[in-house]
Amino acid sequence: MTDSSSLNLAIAHAVQSRRAFLRTGLAATAAPLVLATFGGQRQARAEDIERMLNIMGWSEYVSPENIAAWEEKTGARFVFDGYSSNDEMLSKLQLSGGESGYDLGMNTDFMIPLLIRRGQIRKLDKSLIPNIEHIGADFLNRDFDPGNQYTIPKTWGSQGYLYDKSAIQRQLASWGDFLDAARNEASGQVALLDDPLSIAPLMWKDGISWNTTDEKVLDRVEAEALALAPHIRTFNTYPQQDVASGTVKLAQNWNGYSRLVIASSGNPDLEFEFGGPITEFWLDSYHLPEGGSHPKAAHDWLNYILDPKAAAAETTYTGYPTAVPSSSTFLAADIATSPIIWPSSEIIQRGELTKRNESYERRIAIFTKFKAAAAVAQ
Repeated sequence: MTDSSSLNLAIAHAVQSRRAFLRTGLAATAAPLVLATFGGQRQARAEDIERMLNIMGWSEYVSPENIAAWEEKTGARFVFDGYSSNDEMLSKLQLSGGESGYDLGMNTDFMIPLLIRRGQIRKLDKSLIPNIEHIGADFLNRDFDPGNQYTIPKTWGSQGYLYDKSAIQRQLASWGDFLDAARNEASGQVALLDDPLSIAPLMWKDGISWNTTDEKVLDRVEAEALALAPHIRTFNTYPQQDVASGTVKLAQNWNGYSRLVIASSGNPDLEFEFGGPITEFWLDSYHLPEGGSHPKAAHDWLNYILDPKAAAAETTYTGYPTAVPSSSTFLAADIATSPIIWPSSEIIQRGELTKRNESYERRIAIFTKFKAAAAVAQ
């Protein structure tokens, strides 16, 4: 996630869905002798690249078109493990003790300093990523990784909520409206993110940062969450089928995935709002977990995905902008101008970064109690 001014610049420069896409199998026994050129830079020959690449990240967060093209180019096999949250991915890396077997990982900005401090990710060899030149300046040298020693920015976005106007026959213009509808018209048909951010609307509705360290606010949020629990049907980061079936009429979600749900549902009554007066902004990045055994394949993928045409395919598939402004040349008009993919400057002003500060564990604890109470109420 970037700050508001940087995202404004990014949009000026540039004009998913996260459900499991798993590719498994044995590595290819041979690779073609290919010399690829992107952005005027030569890549490593395919015979120099290991025959497998293991990646962990959010589900449905990589373009199948890019996977197929990269596999064909290199002769390597792309294997993807999908996860639902930053904390789930962090737990996987912690439990592995530096032997996760993943060559590439993904995490959001606020998680990166923790991974660096714990020695769970390693430095990049940027000489193997010449296409780094295509990354917009606003996405480089962020506070969480000065000099981009450890990370390559992937995509950025925000969150809000989807609602079915046939069931909720009023405009939901704020998080306060969202929560009111959750307790009333949509009661029992509400999906929240399977993420600690599911409690954030209880703060945002009052113009309070979800990073607050005020214990009185957190006590109040916990009480409100437990009172809201009976109205929640599910904590599901990927509620596409629930929305399509009509069992969910109101869903908190990220903008890119929400666009996918709208496009695939065939329901003309679905609408998406970013919410206010505060909402989230984030920047997800690739990194190299300790224990990966295919570093050349990892660097080759990073270089491939930073090619503007490949970056455009990522936006088209996931519904999120990348950090490659020149990719806009390869976007279809409806993608390049989508108000769900590209929030307005006014909406960007509402965005806040998540902080892993002294209240983060308390917020996770509230989320855990919230989920448990909702399960009991089912």
